[in-house]
Amino acid sequence: MNTETLDFWVGNFNSEEVFYGFVEEDEDFYLEEESDETYISKFAESQDTIWLDHDFVEYGFEDGNRTIYEKFSEYSFAEQWLPILVNRLNEIDLKFDINSIIFLNKGQVSQPCFCGGRLIFFGLYWRD
Repeated sequence: MNTETLDFWVGNFNSEEVFYGFVEEDEDFYLEEESDETYISKFAESQDTIWLDHDFVEYGFEDGNRTIYEKFSEYSFAEQWLPILVNRLNEIDLKFDINSIIFLNKGQVSQPCFCGGRLIFFGLYWRD
């Protein structure tokens, strides 16, 4: 049995454009990648992480009046992590509707954190 740990963030963004501008790779990163001042994305910067391997990052924006299951059930391994995420969400009193998700392999971000109200870090989930 192969077990892997994933880090999750959920959040609310004003639009799909704003979300993807936050999470997608900055095209200029590779022009200045020797600099310790250049981050691969605004999300990486919010986590104080210069570089993330975007081949191992999954993210998406799902707006509309739908349940968490309806929004995110088509994402990789959702049948394993989505019930856990929903249980965790039910334990807290969120002040916003969730329309975005980011998850990646544990270790890409050394000290995952909240993102100034845009995203909430939900810790670690296991999958087989």
